[in-house]
Amino acid sequence: MNKIVLGLLSAFFPLLALAQDSASGGSSSISFAPPPSDYSVVFLGNIFGIVDGVLHGTGSQIMGTMFSVFNSAVLALGGIIIMYTLLVSTVNTAHEGQMLGQKWSSIWVPLRSTFGLALLIPKASGYCLMQIFVMWVVVQGVGAADKVWQAALSYLNRGGVIVQAQMDPMKSILGDNGSIATGATAILAGQVCMLGLQNTLTSVQQGYKNQASKNSGPCVNGPSKEMKDFCQTNVPDFLNTVNVVTQQNNNPNNSKQSVPMPNFDSDSAYSFLNGICGKIEWNAYPADKITTIQKNISTLDKNEIDTVKMSRAIAIQQMYQDLSQVATVMVNNDPKLNSSTYASINKDNEFSKVAVQQYGVAYMSTGVPCSSPDKDCISWGSDSSAQSAPLFNGTEFQGAVADYNGIMLPTLNLYTQATESKTKDNVRDFIAKAEAQGWLMAGSYFIDLAKINSSDIKLSNQTDSDSGLDSSSADISTMTNAFGGDGTCKGQYSELCQWYQGDDKYVKHIAGLIDGSTVLNSGLDVPTFNSISHKAVTGLGSSTTYGYISNASMVQLPGQPGIVTAPKFAMKINITFTPFYLKPMSFSCGKVQILFFVFCLGEMFGVLLYNVIFVTLFNLFLSMMAQIINMVVLTFLSVPLQGMAQIFTYGVSFIQQPTVNPVIALANMGVNYINFANELWIYLLMMAITSILIPWFGVFIFPLIAMVMPLLIAWLGTMVSIGFTTAYFIPFLPYMIFTFGTMGWLIAVIEAMVAAPIVALGITHPEGEGAFGKGEQAIMILMNVFLRPAMMIIGYIAAIALSYVVVWIINAGFYNVVTFIQGDPSGSAFSYSSTSGDPSKQAGAINTSTGYTGWAGIYGFFFSILVYTMMYVTAVTKSFTLITYLPDKVLRWIGGQPEGIGQETSQWAEEPKKQISDAGSSTAKAAQQIDKQLSGYAMKGVKKAASAVSSPGANVEATAGGE
Repeated sequence: MNKIVLGLLSAFFPLLALAQDSASGGSSSISFAPPPSDYSVVFLGNIFGIVDGVLHGTGSQIMGTMFSVFNSAVLALGGIIIMYTLLVSTVNTAHEGQMLGQKWSSIWVPLRSTFGLALLIPKASGYCLMQIFVMWVVVQGVGAADKVWQAALSYLNRGGVIVQAQMDPMKSILGDNGSIATGATAILAGQVCMLGLQNTLTSVQQGYKNQASKNSGPCVNGPSKEMKDFCQTNVPDFLNTVNVVTQQNNNPNNSKQSVPMPNFDSDSAYSFLNGICGKIEWNAYPADKITTIQKNISTLDKNEIDTVKMSRAIAIQQMYQDLSQVATVMVNNDPKLNSSTYASINKDNEFSKVAVQQYGVAYMSTGVPCSSPDKDCISWGSDSSAQSAPLFNGTEFQGAVADYNGIMLPTLNLYTQATESKTKDNVRDFIAKAEAQGWLMAGSYFIDLAKINSSDIKLSNQTDSDSGLDSSSADISTMTNAFGGDGTCKGQYSELCQWYQGDDKYVKHIAGLIDGSTVLNSGLDVPTFNSISHKAVTGLGSSTTYGYISNASMVQLPGQPGIVTAPKFAMKINITFTPFYLKPMSFSCGKVQILFFVFCLGEMFGVLLYNVIFVTLFNLFLSMMAQIINMVVLTFLSVPLQGMAQIFTYGVSFIQQPTVNPVIALANMGVNYINFANELWIYLLMMAITSILIPWFGVFIFPLIAMVMPLLIAWLGTMVSIGFTTAYFIPFLPYMIFTFGTMGWLIAVIEAMVAAPIVALGITHPEGEGAFGKGEQAIMILMNVFLRPAMMIIGYIAAIALSYVVVWIINAGFYNVVTFIQGDPSGSAFSYSSTSGDPSKQAGAINTSTGYTGWAGIYGFFFSILVYTMMYVTAVTKSFTLITYLPDKVLRWIGGQPEGIGQETSQWAEEPKKQISDAGSSTAKAAQQIDKQLSGYAMKGVKKAASAVSSPGANVEATAGGE
């Protein structure tokens, strides 16, 4: 019976069969066996004990004991369902004259009944076969997550970082003295050459075959060996013959590497064409640098060292793949090299003989074409000689070079780190331990990941050196030299000339597409990149390979937004004279009649006393004194407020460092806020003592400080509250969300084990369709359980990267908005102005140089920082919800129902946050009480000092307390 069951399991679940083969000595690339030291397997053993062939150990068997009874009950239900199926199927067969009736499948119902019942058979451990299979899937999911986690750690171990700022575009294009861009130019020209030859040879060959069908042409009547090879062999793909990685793998000991374009096998009829379009040359990564890395960084394994050795070849191959898409577009855009596509195109609409649609040129920010490299050359558009839209967007060439630099950066970082092996080995110490413990503990290594990432992100502008790519070439004259002037063929590539029947129009057209020799009076020179100082190519030459490269290399790409400058905050005292006047009032008549005279006595007295006398005197006083008093008060208050502003600015400067991990920056900002707020009582105590010992100082200064104290205390309360959250909650947030996510995964595993026999029962049920019947929905749920650990790791790493990116997004745009409130931070800290009191004019006022005025401007500084800080905190905290968001949502893409366990577990972190926030608020209130008490003591001292000043003969006794 067991053999039958295992056979059925192997048929329906081939992965299980593969796993058995692997366990018996075979090998399987599908198996995701976790490492022996994986913690999650240990914790699963703690919960489920021994699960036959899947989990082992000394854990409690209480779950197996309970499941033994539970599975027996479900098995009994399965027997009832089998009896029901037999009875109903017999009646249906007899009644409808068709096996099992018309509604039930005569194939799937018997199979499902047998297979489902077999899955319910309990083993000695108490678990049924279906539960054993579910646990095997769970463990395989653990292994998959471990491999994802190990891949991330391996990348970091060999010099990579989680998030990398974009390199300065000019440093990228000029890297290695322009060697990389020079190599890219040779590659693109060679690819255009290869595709041009491929397309024209295909067209010529098809023409010869059409002639041969009519018993004419060079392919019939005894063709030469060369022509026979051409006629009988289809034109192969030229581009795919070039593989830089394969070339270096086949010649690992060569310090100088080279691959021709194209690079056909020696037994190919086209092998004589090898190198006709040029060659790619490069230097293998230096052996002495490899030795230095191996000597000073002990955590690298053989595979990682091999990746370092191949890094330059991998980078070149990526650049080759990027440029091949550009070359394909160029050749397909040529009306003569792709005549089938453009046969119906009106020649009047062609931009040139080599381009149906123009490539485009670089443009200045002012909207005029660039004539030479300039920092304002930032966009791409149509050449002025035609109105058609450009074929390219101008970033393709620089993008390919940037891809090369991006792939090389981990290796460059690694070598730089090798020269600082003491510090760099320390930041790598956790990697071996993290790999051994498995994916479950990934959240606890957040600080280590932040440390290794922040130590390398500043190296983002490193470029490769001594690549040897400047030796690469694409000599287009090689093609044309095979053709004699009178139709004869000569030289190394004479066979190509024979294939073209001595007609050189094809190769000349290919050369013209590259250098413009067929559309210009003379061909363009090969672009050079020792410095970007060439002139722009306009007109017909702009839509050639060399013309495009020259123009595209002039475009100033944005680099990394949000990383150069962060928002600046400045306390600005903008004292504005906004006139406020009492307006005259109208009074009732108050009619009085004396004999025949009737007059409005009430109105006359009202106008005289109020409108003429009171309003005039009051408005005169306001115009003379009120604004002066306000100015004096604000000016004197600016001293303590500016001091407070410096404290806030210093604190927020921690989170304005774009290369620092946002969580670490927030934590350090919180520490600074907490320390300052709790040390303030020392400053207040010193002020109180000074006020008492120096009476005149206390009399004039301390009342002024006392005016600011309520505002100061309110700001400090906010500072402490933010400080507690960022210093004590934010550093734990990634760990908490990830740990709670693992709890959610364990809950899902327990649910899956409980549901497993029910699923087997659903398979047994005769209703439903297909192989799984009522248990079909379980496939998607089980898939989620399998993928959840791996998706949590992906979400974890993506969340760290996203936290950097969202901060850069905030930094890139926040300044544009905050200037409305606080004005230009680089402007004067003090300003005096007068505004109209007309509400219709003030309502639409926008002044980004001064911002808000008066007290609103002072508050604007504080609230601008508060908004920036809270946006920062919100963005960072929401980034880490990816850890649980991905496992819950991804399977929606294939029809699965979104899960809720991840979202629920991520909310568990809100409770610790609330407790920490409450503790911060309580601490802030206690600090405020200290401040108030100290203020009270100081004021008493000031009063005594004041009385001493008013009575010089009196004795003054300084005390530190009340009476």
